[in-house]
Amino acid sequence: MPSWHELREHARTQYQVDKMEDDWFSVLWSLNAEGRTQRIVVSRYEAYEQEWVEFRSYLCAESEMSPRVALRKNDSLNIGALALDKDGDYSLIHRAAIATLDQQEFALPLQAIALIADRFEDEHTAKDAY
Repeated sequence: MPSWHELREHARTQYQVDKMEDDWFSVLWSLNAEGRTQRIVVSRYEAYEQEWVEFRSYLCAESEMSPRVALRKNDSLNIGALALDKDGDYSLIHRAAIATLDQQEFALPLQAIALIADRFEDEHTAKDAY
């Protein structure tokens, strides 16, 4: 995907886009027959003189997972990393350069982040907060 615009259009035609703005959009990922869903926010930013994309999905509040547990979970992740945002919420994030992103390199993180975030959310909150 050579541009942010093309990435957004691809997502709009291939996935259930929940919201769309200039520099971000969110995808609502359906996970199973029980109706669980996970929202993944995909945003554009610039670093190292190029455009990047970030996938981010909410997991739980800081009070629902100890920092030690979060760090141990980070050690077992094959894709993404746990992050604690300024509001005190844990999210699972993954970042990639847009210039080298192809359809598979977009689809795999999107699906993996949704599945991992939902599993962690279920383990620590027992609710579907998407």
